[in-house]
Amino acid sequence: MKLLLLNLLAAICVSAHPAAATGSTSCTVKSYADFSTCVASKSATILIKGPFTIPAEKVVDMTKLQANTHVILSGKVKFAKSSKLDGDGPALMSVGGAGIIFESDATNPGILDGTGELYWDGKGGNGGVPKPKMFRTSTTGNSVFKGFTILNAPVHVFSIGGSDTTFDNIKIDMSLGDTKGGHNTDGFDVSGNGITIQNSWVHNQDDCLAINKSQGKGVKFINNTCIGGHGISISVKEGGIVENVLVKDCVVKQSTNAIRIKTLYQAKTGHVSNIAYNNVQFDGITKVGVSIQQDYLNGGPTGKADSKMPITGVTFTNVGGNMASGSKAKALYLLCATGMCKDISFTGLKIKAASNNLKSTCSGITPVPSGAGCNQLGTV
Repeated sequence: MKLLLLNLLAAICVSAHPAAATGSTSCTVKSYADFSTCVASKSATILIKGPFTIPAEKVVDMTKLQANTHVILSGKVKFAKSSKLDGDGPALMSVGGAGIIFESDATNPGILDGTGELYWDGKGGNGGVPKPKMFRTSTTGNSVFKGFTILNAPVHVFSIGGSDTTFDNIKIDMSLGDTKGGHNTDGFDVSGNGITIQNSWVHNQDDCLAINKSQGKGVKFINNTCIGGHGISISVKEGGIVENVLVKDCVVKQSTNAIRIKTLYQAKTGHVSNIAYNNVQFDGITKVGVSIQQDYLNGGPTGKADSKMPITGVTFTNVGGNMASGSKAKALYLLCATGMCKDISFTGLKIKAASNNLKSTCSGITPVPSGAGCNQLGTV
């Protein structure tokens, strides 16, 4: 009788806990406390089942997942506002491991809500209240993130490191930030290698894509839509290297810029090379359609190119669209330090400027690339 009671009590204790034991096939997360249990369990499948809320000052650490773990997100997981977490610390959610699949449930779509509207003050990461980044990845080995939505990150949404990882059919909806003070809400910040981002949709208030560094296999950005931010960017600081980038079949709408490459003012080392833009269309661009600038500082461009960081082998093929009306907008802006921009080519560049836009300008680049429309009001 005593043994029977002990066995019964043990069974009740096990069934009362929503997470599975070590070595099980699957493990279910229904609250913040279950994440650490499921990661430690080394389960083949982790089921994140919302709705539930991550407490303030807490982050989700999934950086030590077993290789080939399959994570399925269903329902909404909300992150309560924190007062101490900021962009220099851990992201609200971090995922790492080899061969990881992190995807939405097909019948109950997964949503991660960063409650950014409780942080936004128009200053982003440049001041105001502390704001944590949303989602950091360090995955490798042909990992995949697929099909889920991120709402209202406090600042930068994805901070992508690691290698050989694909982001497919991701929706980043920061549209509320248009009227509520969203700032520095970059969609995809990439510093990894062999990264593919495809079939995704971003509405934000900063770069849709910002490639900071990537070598070897580089970055592919294919069939994506960018709305409301600063467009598709390569942004390189001192010593940074960005090479082997393909941007293809993308659309940029109602943004300040469509395509831009910017390198640090007075950079001494690093390079940008082998960059291809194919069939990128845009509309409602308020600042610059296509730009290459070597005068970048975090506080704003200097207007004077000074760099020893070469930009070489950049091709624009079937790129174009419509500029918004405005006396400060221009279709194309090339500002290069002498001899630092080489093998820049334009084929089928078709940008329609508004009658009150500025003429395109090209300086520091010899010979001036044909088809760029330098000193013209657009190219069509």
